[in-house]
Amino acid sequence: MRRLVNLLFNSSFVYLALLLLISCHQSGWRETESGLKYKILRNSNGEKPANGNYLYLNMDYYDENDSLLFTYRDKGIPVTIQYIDSVWDHNGQIYEGLKKLNVGDSAIFKVNCENLYLVSFRGSIPYGLDPKSEITFYIGVENKSTAEEFRLWYANLILKKEEETRNKKEQQLFEDIAIIDEFMEMHGLIPLEHELGLRYIILEEGDGQKPSKGDHVTIHFRGELLDGSIIDSSYDHKAPIDFILGSGAVIEGWEIGIPLMSKGARYTFYIPSTLAYGEAGYGNLIKPNSILVYEIELLDIE
Repeated sequence: MRRLVNLLFNSSFVYLALLLLISCHQSGWRETESGLKYKILRNSNGEKPANGNYLYLNMDYYDENDSLLFTYRDKGIPVTIQYIDSVWDHNGQIYEGLKKLNVGDSAIFKVNCENLYLVSFRGSIPYGLDPKSEITFYIGVENKSTAEEFRLWYANLILKKEEETRNKKEQQLFEDIAIIDEFMEMHGLIPLEHELGLRYIILEEGDGQKPSKGDHVTIHFRGELLDGSIIDSSYDHKAPIDFILGSGAVIEGWEIGIPLMSKGARYTFYIPSTLAYGEAGYGNLIKPNSILVYEIELLDIE
């Protein structure tokens, strides 16, 4: 019952709720020669997709034990798939079922697990699934578009996601800087500031050249969380590390901070999470949105 209600992706489906709830108590099951079992929950008499159109689907599917395998809600957008008649004819039971739906229709499909993963998905069967079992799909066709309309929709979606990511990152950076500045004030520290949010303290100035992008640098480092918890230390390993600046081998905070140093210098960098491992974190020690503190000694530049 819950899954049927979840098919209602937007307001265009809301008025169908009662119909869907009633439908789930009726039989209405049919079976094709291929073994596809299906029940049409709503026949909207909507537009039939033309060859080459993209369909926008609200889709969840479950294994034989009623465990969720996939939901379109994870990405917050419909599943999009291009209707190509000659291809769909040979792509297995799920495509056979989709060909029965028009815009506004909703249905339940029961497809053979082996047919789904080997024929339709052209992959392998996930561990733990019985190849002979049935996978149950709950599908609603939200809309359709031409290929050109789809490309425009997708481009706008990417731009929107990028803007949301930028805004979220900017807000996190603002919060991290506020925490670092408060920490500095509490401990009587006066750091230098980089325009990108990095804070740093010069422990020892060097007298050599400064590295730039493409240079091979060798450093010693000690990394901590803001509370003093040790992350890692090349001093403890008794071996410095080396890498090429600008190669993406290290976090952005290092890429920004190390070019500020001269050979032989030793700095402490206070690095906002957005210039470190961000909301993903790293391993068990570095939690999401962790501010990092690195003492770095620049040993050599090539």
